[in-house]
Amino acid sequence: MHPAAMPFDTPKWEPVPYWRLWAACFLGYAAIGMTIQVMPAYVHSQFGTGAIGAGTAVTVGSLATMLVRPFAGLRADLHGGRNVAVAGAFLALIAGIGHLMATTLPLLILARLALGAGEGALFTASVGWVLTGASQTERGRIAGHFGLSMWFGLAAGPILGAAILSVSAYRDVWIAASLFPTLACLLLLQTPRSSEIKSTQAGADRSLLPRAAWVPGISNIFASIGYGVIAAFLVPRFHTLHLIGQDFALAAFGAAFMTTRFIGSSWVDRFGAKSVLLVALLIQAAGLGGLYFIQTSFPAFIFTALTASGLSMLYPCLASLVTQAAAPHERSTAIGAVTSAWDLGLAAGGPLGGLVVGTTNAGPFALGAVSALIATLPILAFGRSSSFLSGRRQH
Repeated sequence: MHPAAMPFDTPKWEPVPYWRLWAACFLGYAAIGMTIQVMPAYVHSQFGTGAIGAGTAVTVGSLATMLVRPFAGLRADLHGGRNVAVAGAFLALIAGIGHLMATTLPLLILARLALGAGEGALFTASVGWVLTGASQTERGRIAGHFGLSMWFGLAAGPILGAAILSVSAYRDVWIAASLFPTLACLLLLQTPRSSEIKSTQAGADRSLLPRAAWVPGISNIFASIGYGVIAAFLVPRFHTLHLIGQDFALAAFGAAFMTTRFIGSSWVDRFGAKSVLLVALLIQAAGLGGLYFIQTSFPAFIFTALTASGLSMLYPCLASLVTQAAAPHERSTAIGAVTSAWDLGLAAGGPLGGLVVGTTNAGPFALGAVSALIATLPILAFGRSSSFLSGRRQH
């Protein structure tokens, strides 16, 4: 096979240091993953808190991530992604040390906020850097494959955290969670400044919510509710129905998600981001709807895989749409805003699902299916209006 035909090869638009950025984001999210794995038991044993304290310590970092992304994108648009990515990795390093030194729950939560903010800045600046240097005909594939750095990190981190804790103590988990961002920081510092792509439009209008991000962002909020439902209620749904293989439900979801993302990202460029996005949302709705009706194991795993496949294609589609619509001086900001919309929908999925959970944990999946269908409406309503998407006046 010719190197250019490989689905995961080094992009043609080097000298952007694609693989260093990919590795840096992987290391950053692996640090998050390993802390999430051990955090509930640590908070309970160290501070004697119950489920509320443990849940807050696990999820509070996501709030900081969501809020930081647009600011990080704006700084990257203004001054280039390198400094922002380095600052994000360094903040994550400080946060890892904060985990090690925290003697009270408020101090630990402060470290969790710093870790979430650092990783939000690291990923937003890195993906903006990568996509700004990419051809429009490659952005779907590149966004999808680059986004796997986060998912592989979040998958590997818990395994590493559990392995460290099994042979050592929490202290060594926090040390590892500090070393990973350190390595990421060193990788980023080795990137050449000449590979940065900065805005050349001095005095251009700047906004934390560029108009190009409005339609994809609204769609992403509703679409990502389905992932919040999966994270909170998939295992309880399997457990309530006493399905065989319930311990592998999330693993099956993750395998289908990453496989589809890896294979399908190039479809965005081949068939068009809007078309692939609408199909993905319908597949997601079908999968979540099926999980509402399931009674046996085999269809449960089929619908789990369908849901994962639909959700996996959201980011490459939306990233392609938003970078096409956004002006060059605001692309990283727009990407940050759309990614924050994912964080918002994910955070809402659990609480909203809890309102309709019922006795069999089925209700949240109906909610997720309806939300995925609603997510198609902004794209259908405004997808043809390039002026609405880009915010540029028609003359």
